[in-house]
Amino acid sequence: MLRLRRARRVQSGATIALVVLGPILAFLTYLALGPLGEAADSNGLRLILLADLVYFLLLAGLVLTRLAGMIAARRAKSAGSRLHLRLTGVFAGIALVPTILVAIFAGLTVNIGLEGWFSDRVSRVVGTSLSAAEAYRDEHRDDLIEDAEALAAYLNLSRQASFLIDDGEIRQLLTQGQARVQRGLREAYVIDGSGQLRVRGERSYLFDFEAPSQADLDRARGGETVLIEDWNNNEFRALLLLAAYTDRYLYVSREVDGNILNLLD
Repeated sequence: MLRLRRARRVQSGATIALVVLGPILAFLTYLALGPLGEAADSNGLRLILLADLVYFLLLAGLVLTRLAGMIAARRAKSAGSRLHLRLTGVFAGIALVPTILVAIFAGLTVNIGLEGWFSDRVSRVVGTSLSAAEAYRDEHRDDLIEDAEALAAYLNLSRQASFLIDDGEIRQLLTQGQARVQRGLREAYVIDGSGQLRVRGERSYLFDFEAPSQADLDRARGGETVLIEDWNNNEFRALLLLAAYTDRYLYVSREVDGNILNLLD
C-alpha cells in the first residue's frame, strides 16, 4: 500500500479524481437542497452530505500531509525546501487576500444597508404610512357602526309605530333607510338567528351574501354591534340585533380598499 501510494501515476489519478469530484458533489448538493427539495430526514440528502463530509476530510488530510512533508523537509534542510515553502506561503496569501477583502466589503455593505433600512427617515415614512392606514381603517369602522346603528334605530322606530309589519314592508323600510345613509352601504340584509336571509335591501344580491358565523350572532344577540373585517373581499360588515323585532338582525356592509388594510400586517 505504501509503494502504491508513492507511485506517481496513482497520485496523479487521485488528484484528478478529487478535482472532478468537487464540482460533482457541489452540484448534487445544490440539487438536493434546491430544485429537488429533499426533506431533512430523506436518505438521499443524508448520503450526499455524508459524501461531502468524507470529501472534505480527505482534502484536509491531503493538505495537512503536504504541509507536514514541507515542514519536515525544511527542518531537514533538503534542496528546494525553503523555496517550496515560500511559494506555498505566497500562493496562500494570494488566495486569502481577495477573500478577506470581499468579506470586509460585504460586511460594510450589509452594515450600511441595515443602517439605511432602520434610519430615522425610513422609520418616519413607515410610521406615517402605518398611521394613515390605521386612520383609514378606524374611519371606516366608526362610520359603518354609526350608519348601522342609525339604520337599525330607523327600523325599530318603524316597527314601534306599526306593529304588524311583514317582510315585504321591512324590505321597503330597509331600502328607504339604506338610501338615507349619506356615506352609503354596499349591502343591507335582515337575517334571523340561524343566519338565514329574510329580507334584502337595494343592490343586495344573494350571490354576494356572506353568512355570519354563529359566534358573531351570539355576540349580536347580547346587544353588541359586531364588526366583521373582510379585507380579502374589500368590505367591512356590521351585525346588530333589531330589538323591536322577533329574531331579526340587521346585517350591512361597506366597501373598503383591502390592499391598504392588508399593509397593516
